[in-house]
Amino acid sequence: MRRVAVIAVIAVNAAVVLLLWNRETAARDSSVPTARPAPTDSVAEPGWALDPQARCDSAMALVTHPDRWPTLCRWRSPGEGLQGQAFPPPKGPPPYDNPRVEIYVAPSQTREELANAIAHEFGHMHHTREPAFVADWLAARNLAPDTPSEVWTEDYAEAFASVFSPPAARWRAPTARPGPGALAALKVRFFS
Repeated sequence: MRRVAVIAVIAVNAAVVLLLWNRETAARDSSVPTARPAPTDSVAEPGWALDPQARCDSAMALVTHPDRWPTLCRWRSPGEGLQGQAFPPPKGPPPYDNPRVEIYVAPSQTREELANAIAHEFGHMHHTREPAFVADWLAARNLAPDTPSEVWTEDYAEAFASVFSPPAARWRAPTARPGPGALAALKVRFFS
């Protein structure tokens, strides 16, 4: 089953590369119109009108937690709500099964919003390496012991992003946003 999944991922990546290559080839041929992301206010930032990987590399400078994982970036499809995914290594020593972070970049995202999405996914990579802390996290955040993992993992990733990236206007977890004092305590207890 794992081999089939790996083959499927390789096939999808090959299709994306081929699609991007065809798009770039068509862009050089003035008789073939191509769709380009609409310019946004953030394009005025130096180097911001780059490909998605270059945008991630630029936003990474705003993330204050070290990046231990490959971070791969691509344009987000219209209507796609997912900003990224973490593919953590399994528990135990290496070799790992291709751990990485994937970020899906919207053309309208600012550098700060992208940095926040990256830090959020780093939070998922951080907590999945140390799963024994779940009960402590739930208690520290005043969450019920039977809180579903879909809720507490998003809470953890958002708190992690709040500590290690620029401030975000949106809190993307179904929990209450911790205040500055609570974030400082969480940083010392869970993120150090």
